[in-house]
Amino acid sequence: MKKNRGGYMELLIFVIIAIVTVLAIILIVVVNTYNKFQFSMIKISEAENNIDILLEKKLDYIARFIPIIKDNSKEDCRELDKVNLLKSKKLNNFELNKQLDKYKKELHEILDTDETLSKVEIVTTLYAEFEDNEEELEASKDYYNDNVTIYNKLVHCFPSNLIAILFHYKHKDFYIDEKEEMFEILKDDKR
Repeated sequence: MKKNRGGYMELLIFVIIAIVTVLAIILIVVVNTYNKFQFSMIKISEAENNIDILLEKKLDYIARFIPIIKDNSKEDCRELDKVNLLKSKKLNNFELNKQLDKYKKELHEILDTDETLSKVEIVTTLYAEFEDNEEELEASKDYYNDNVTIYNKLVHCFPSNLIAILFHYKHKDFYIDEKEEMFEILKDDKR
């Protein structure tokens, strides 16, 4: 009888050790996955903050062009005047980016059609600063999109999607480049 009890005790200890080991592995995986989410969200937040700042700068640059265009050109910039209305609206970054891109196109059209503006020194200086800001903004949007890709993979792939469900992490949107948008339209037309 005593030999049987010893066998049961050894089996019980083995089962307890196995359960503790499995629970420890699960805990390590959960903590590791949670930390990946946190790291990703921190990077996305950093990118969003940079984009906030750069979109505000873009808005200010376009607004600074308006009086210069009015003073030095015969071009109609009534549409550009509406850019100042964006300051009072509470738009998210995606909407603000789309609106500012529309005004950027209008600004480019005005600058391209009126050659006298290109000879004004402040226009060339301001335009160079504006283009630098555009490059930084594109880099920040790329950084954001790269990190959102990582985050979205975590949200959608097993087993990290279980953590996403547990902590209510949702899919995040990307900034879509105009060129990519045009390509998507072309792809849709071919179908």
